Amino acid sequence: MVGPSSVFKISRNSARQFDLLRWFAFTSLVCVVLFGSGSALLLGRALTRNTLERDAAVSAAFVESIMRAEETWVYFVDPKSAAAKEPLESFFNHVSRMPGVVRANVYSTDGTVLWSSDAALIGRRFQENHELQEALRGRIVVESGEVGDHKEEHIELSPGAGGSRFMEAYLPVRNAAGTEVIGVVEIYRLPENLFQAIDRDLRLVWMVIGCGAAMLYGALFGVVAYARKVMAKQQEQLVEAEALAAIGAIASTVAHGLRNPLASIRSSAELARMEDDPERDRCLADIMRESDRLDGWVRDLLLQAREEAIAGGQVDANRLVEASASDHAAVAGRQGVHIDVRPGRVPPVRGNPGALRPALDNLVLNAIEAMPSGGDLILETMLAEGGKQVEIRVIDSGTGLPPALHKGLPRLFYSTKARGTGLGLVLTRRIVQGFGGSLRFDTGRGRGTSAIIALPVAA
Repeated sequence: MVGPSSVFKISRNSARQFDLLRWFAFTSLVCVVLFGSGSALLLGRALTRNTLERDAAVSAAFVESIMRAEETWVYFVDPKSAAAKEPLESFFNHVSRMPGVVRANVYSTDGTVLWSSDAALIGRRFQENHELQEALRGRIVVESGEVGDHKEEHIELSPGAGGSRFMEAYLPVRNAAGTEVIGVVEIYRLPENLFQAIDRDLRLVWMVIGCGAAMLYGALFGVVAYARKVMAKQQEQLVEAEALAAIGAIASTVAHGLRNPLASIRSSAELARMEDDPERDRCLADIMRESDRLDGWVRDLLLQAREEAIAGGQVDANRLVEASASDHAAVAGRQGVHIDVRPGRVPPVRGNPGALRPALDNLVLNAIEAMPSGGDLILETMLAEGGKQVEIRVIDSGTGLPPALHKGLPRLFYSTKARGTGLGLVLTRRIVQGFGGSLRFDTGRGRGTSAIIALPVAA
């Protein structure tokens, strides 16, 4: 049979085997970094490509305007024509003097270099020039990279004063009617200013995506950290509920067994009171009163064991405190503990006297036991801030709060007493929470403990 403590240990071991926060922190970090880096790379490439293509489109419009002004179409049809020589020279001069241009080539439709700013290339034809073929189909083609790459047409091309990165644009040339491609103008540029502007934009892209990824990771990590905290609390409550359910099954059997002897004790006391003896009557009345009180506790214990709600009502907190102080005065006196009751002007609270009394008694007994050499015990009531709750405070001058209660949550089966069960504070908290209240603990500088029951004011 698996007991409550075994269930508790199994749950704890399972929690240690899988750490949700640690796994999420690692996997989400990897995903966010990969997604952010991939997005930045794709956006950077798109930005670079769009910027270079826009610059090439401006160059193509400039070349077309020069051709219209100089009327150089005839050169592409008949390069040896004398009529084309003068406007051709003017056209080539304009093209070669474009900003950042280090070389300009003019191709015919068969891929032969008709003219070049480098005379050594005139008449040559480069094999497998895919960009040139695309341009001959009427599309502006742009390529960029480092000077000295593997391309054959980069021979004898040096950075010069422009920079180490080149931009190569193939600009299709159309006839006067604009219906047919009659050649291609290829421009090599080293536009360092353009590449610097692109680099600035790329840095901005990386910064924005990096900040966004960090914010996303932080938000997700915060949500999961909070969820883990809630889940851990719920797990503890579930383990506690399972343990209390097992205890409840045993308590039901014990409670049923106690009620019959209690009834017999009370009946015997009633019969004995039929004889005239004032002193005996007083003792018998005490027996009947305590039997009734024990019967009420057993009844409430049975309801809690079955997880049934205890009927609520209005309870006078001051009367509850005074009754508890009166019942424990003898025990406190034998131990040298002075009980000081300080009732406040408070309204009735929501609850049930038969259920709240054992909860308060448990705190009072704990406080008395925390002062084995005597001390002061204060029982006071006060209206909490806002006027919606009444606080019942049990303040002792003992050794201070046990380490397990520093977070204010009593742990199941934990007890500082040699023969303690570790159930008293847990049951007290459950009773108080059943009426919409709360139980918390506070301590001074290593001395004295305050147990505070906060209950809502009765409607």
